[in-house]
Amino acid sequence: MGDIKRRKRPARQQTWVYLTETGIGVLVLEHSRQGITRVITSLWREQETPLMNAELLADWVAKHTRGQLNLLLSDPAYQMLLVDVPDVPAAEMDAALRFKTAELINYDLDDASIDVILLPAEAYRGRLRMAFVIAAQKKPLTDWAMAMARRGQRIECIDIDQLTLRNTAIRTLERDQSGLLYMEADRCRLILLYNREIVLSRQFEIGYTDLGLAVEGDSGLELEGNADIQLDSLSLEIRRSFDYYEAQLGLGAIAEVALLGWPLDPGIGEKLSAKLDTRFSLLHPEDFILTPSETDWPVELTPALGAAFRENAA
Repeated sequence: MGDIKRRKRPARQQTWVYLTETGIGVLVLEHSRQGITRVITSLWREQETPLMNAELLADWVAKHTRGQLNLLLSDPAYQMLLVDVPDVPAAEMDAALRFKTAELINYDLDDASIDVILLPAEAYRGRLRMAFVIAAQKKPLTDWAMAMARRGQRIECIDIDQLTLRNTAIRTLERDQSGLLYMEADRCRLILLYNREIVLSRQFEIGYTDLGLAVEGDSGLELEGNADIQLDSLSLEIRRSFDYYEAQLGLGAIAEVALLGWPLDPGIGEKLSAKLDTRFSLLHPEDFILTPSETDWPVELTPALGAAFRENAA
């Protein structure tokens, strides 16, 4: 299949197949001429390692989609590696970055699909310029492309959920120095931006259940015993990330962080704001996209919503 291809113009309707460790989702998005984006289809199916089961799941995808598709991968289906950019002529840059990548992945470089995001030069003032290299194994992606081709559908592009979360942050936050904290039941992902580009991404093995946060049917936020300890641990990790952004990268203080994915209770935003002296604004999917009102929203698809703001997808 080769490295990821990119389109120059956005399609009015996009169909995304989201592959995580524990399930597969279908998300169909429609863009109006007035700039409004709405969800047409949102489906979720529990399934272990769907990336490795293309033939098993292709009929289900074909049943709920048509035409061109896009794949969205979740960690650990890919690696997003921060590397320094070699001091070589532009014509040799691609080969040099691929060589660096070969030292960081645990499979042969010939078996890897590679994409590169060069970070803004001002994000590393006085230091080597840096880049994110995104690497994924080719074979599972090829298997998916061939499985869908046998059903008359083409996979047009591939993206990763850290970048769709970045897209959501860019869409919803106005400050140059901002971030997004996406919370799941057992972990969370912090993404920090500078001038609308991701410069730091960290995952913490602390989720909203560790913090005693309410899920539907529970009474609310309880922070006692272990939950207090976990909140302190999460605050410390976020503080370290802020310090690195401000002191090591020299990018100034984070002005605002959007909090996405928490279940019901806004108390977590208030507590993080107080501990970190930074505004944590609560963000609902319906704040930035039209979601179906007549059905329950599959929360597992939340990271995929940022795909709506990717301009080069089918």
